Amino acid sequence: MCSSDLEFASVDEVTTAQDKAQAMYKAIIPLLNNLAKDADKNEIIRWPNRGDKIAQFKKRLEQILNS
Repeated sequence: MCSSDLEFASVDEVTTAQDKAQAMYKAIIPLLNNLAKDADKNEIIRWPNRGDKIAQFKKRLEQILNS
């Protein structure tokens, strides 16, 4: 195994981590968008300030993804 093999392995690992993070983001955002719909009007899920908390969480996910 030469040093270039190690470099490629590292690039592959980073790409895999990025792909997983992107997939996680794409899976979570639709759920959060659905929870945010009529957040303050729908009392089926009791979650005070749900809309604000979801918006904060979405912003945090974006920060993680872009860091």
